[in-house]
Amino acid sequence: MAGRDAHPEFPVGPFYVKECRLMGFVVFKAPRHEQRAAAIAMNEWLAAGKLQVPIGATFPLEQTADAHRLQEDNTLHGKDTLRGKIVVTIGD
Repeated sequence: MAGRDAHPEFPVGPFYVKECRLMGFVVFKAPRHEQRAAAIAMNEWLAAGKLQVPIGATFPLEQTADAHRLQEDNTLHGKDTLRGKIVVTIGD
């Protein structure tokens, strides 16, 4: 959901009403085989359109410092200027 120091809001109410569930893992504690299985599953969900990733900002590789600054501003400093993931692109 976010970095170690982030405190994202989590809409608990809709989860109860819609009988949803949230699954995840801590990358730093999961064994390699579990990380691999999770990556394969996520790629399959993406390919099938079952997983939508919100993109909040896109930067070319040359502006990686700006991307990092945006992440820090929102994760550490609470600027609230980012909704979604940050993508850094290589080439066209």
